[in-house]
Amino acid sequence: MDTLRIPQETSFETLDPTQAVVWGDVGIVAEVFDRLVRYNAERDVCEPGLAMAWESNPEGTEWTFYLHKGVLFHHGRVLEAEDVQYTFERILSSVDNPCKALFGSIQMVETFDDLTVRFMLKAPNFMFPDLMSSINASILPRDVEINPLHPIGTGPYRLVRNDPNILVLEVFSSYFRGRAFIDRVEVWQLPEAGRGESVIRQELFPDGNPHAVQHEVQGGVFMTFNMRKSGPHLDISFRRAIRELMHPQAMADALNRPAIQPTYSLVRKHDQGNQREEEMNPLDAEKHPREVTMEQQKWNEVEEDMAPNVGVGIGVDGSSLVRASAWLKCSNYAGETVNVWVEEGVNMEHDMVWFAKRCEQIGLHVNIVPGDVVKAIYHNELQAYDLIYTGEVFDDHVVRSLITMYTFQKTLFLSVMDDHWRHELERGCDQIVAMQKPEERMESLLQLEDRLIQEAILLPVYSFSEVHSHHPSLRDYHVMGYGMPDLRRLWVKRSPTAPEESSSYSAYIPLW
Repeated sequence: MDTLRIPQETSFETLDPTQAVVWGDVGIVAEVFDRLVRYNAERDVCEPGLAMAWESNPEGTEWTFYLHKGVLFHHGRVLEAEDVQYTFERILSSVDNPCKALFGSIQMVETFDDLTVRFMLKAPNFMFPDLMSSINASILPRDVEINPLHPIGTGPYRLVRNDPNILVLEVFSSYFRGRAFIDRVEVWQLPEAGRGESVIRQELFPDGNPHAVQHEVQGGVFMTFNMRKSGPHLDISFRRAIRELMHPQAMADALNRPAIQPTYSLVRKHDQGNQREEEMNPLDAEKHPREVTMEQQKWNEVEEDMAPNVGVGIGVDGSSLVRASAWLKCSNYAGETVNVWVEEGVNMEHDMVWFAKRCEQIGLHVNIVPGDVVKAIYHNELQAYDLIYTGEVFDDHVVRSLITMYTFQKTLFLSVMDDHWRHELERGCDQIVAMQKPEERMESLLQLEDRLIQEAILLPVYSFSEVHSHHPSLRDYHVMGYGMPDLRRLWVKRSPTAPEESSSYSAYIPLW
């Protein structure tokens, strides 16, 4: 028996594929379930999953999938087309299902026989196979009502235990793509309790010789606003003041962390650099005529007042504070305390210490409260907060991940958007999936992101990389986009000198 052991600080809330959004939950769902389609990030192409082939009509409004024969669910029944039909009818029949908008183009699902299923769509959707590769499109058995903490799928691992202390996966020997190598996966709930990463790594790898894998996380850290709550943050000038306070380059210079990269887009490879927004100020009348209320003299007065305190003209830090102060004076801010929710984590909380000091320098009063991301997402605990500081971790399919961020109702970003922005984002994504060329979809998504940034609704701050540590015997340790190792590829290279009982191997996944 080869056992992989992973410590984790975040508890599992739900393993229902239509509800899961936290990276830990998503990582387990990925191994317990399969989708009709698999996305190959290395080749940037959709490949067969449970479906061995698919086709569409020329208009992109009918998609037919042909299933593999003999695929078994973990409880022993063979997968049939009616299970696919059940999976998506379950989503569409629920008013409150958070991923309903993601599959909202589906009008009807019909089966021809046990291996053929057709989707009839309301509108053209040439990205439909990509959406079928989403974790949210995992196929469920129709004869078993899902238990959100003990689900049944067709994946390479089946769930055998899930309690507050440990989650255990065991290899599914009858997996239709072939048996996985690792026999057992144990995810232990071990709160860090303030211990540093170096201490945790030492406990996991006492010989001090783990292998390290650096992973560039897709997505990034950002600030957004609770548009469902009244407050000064509903004023665009106030939000622009926050954007200057959270200036990406100023933060990167101040924190001096080698693992972070200042960013102005959540799409890492399409980040356009720091010239996009940082120099905008209230005097840019041609760009923002309706919001310009400050005259040149007032702007100069702000510069003079701020200069002794922030070092105007000495780097990005000082100039961004001047602009922040000017925007704050343009806004309807009246000295009230603004409540800021920050996702728990050493780095994120240190970011907010820096942010609070900058707020103090321009007379903005903030109350910063660290919070549990699981409770915030699944129990809607953000209503009392004005500003939200968090991050979004994409999977390998970045375009689909952005569409999910903008349409899946339980992402932290979308959960605090008002009805206007929810409608605008859903409408924009509906237009994007109707495009035939992938490059046009990405360009349109970047334009949609630009609009959010122009309106100071979304404030990207930095992208980051993280280092996974694992036992040196573990080979082909490949980190998936959402931050978990791909258990389907992992194997053990045995040492001739290792004792036979040494069959447990640790892996450490840092929590940002």
